[in-house]
Amino acid sequence: MPDDRRRVDLESRIAMLERTIEALSGEVATQQKQVEALAENVRLLVEQLRRQRAGEPIEPHDTRPPHWGG
Repeated sequence: MPDDRRRVDLESRIAMLERTIEALSGEVATQQKQVEALAENVRLLVEQLRRQRAGEPIEPHDTRPPHWGG
């Protein structure tokens, strides 16, 4: 009987660990997407900074285009 109880306990623990691994895998995938997006933002900011230091004007992205009238 104790062996059966031990087996059931081990199977339960394995099942719990498998669920935990699946959940963590999903979190890692989500965080990887966030890291990639942040890295792209940093790349764009560095490029913008280089242009500014080179004396090129930086176009603001929050202004209305002239053809919209305004």
